[in-house]
Amino acid sequence: MPGADLQTEPVPGRDCGPCQMCCKVFPIPETQKPPYGLCGRARPGGGCADYAGRPDVCREFFCLWRLDGSLSDAWRPDVAGFALHDPEPWGLLISCDVDQPDAWRRPPYGETIRAWVAEAQRRQIMVGARAGARLLLLLRDREIELDA
Repeated sequence: MPGADLQTEPVPGRDCGPCQMCCKVFPIPETQKPPYGLCGRARPGGGCADYAGRPDVCREFFCLWRLDGSLSDAWRPDVAGFALHDPEPWGLLISCDVDQPDAWRRPPYGETIRAWVAEAQRRQIMVGARAGARLLLLLRDREIELDA
């Protein structure tokens, strides 16, 4: 599972660059952004038009790609089509772009994520995948759709 090399600060040299996946897939009530749509503060090509005034939730959030040095650039959210994060009570939550709800299933991600799911289940840690209002609990042998 990701997290073995997890830090509390971003991996040196890893920045968001053009990625704006968190600006799209996460609800950010402070910005009045549309559900599952890009925040109105997002600049074309990357970044925030109000970077200095962005909400604390935006300042404090780092996806696991930014925090875990073991994840290659293929796992950067705008490349993968999803962001990995670990909000309570999840050990791992895969938040997918609604335009790519099954991005986590395709190579090279699906096989690795399935291995993480097996490890998480042995450790009694929940892993989920979310795309818009759809939320799945991922288990070794099945997926359970939850009410989001």
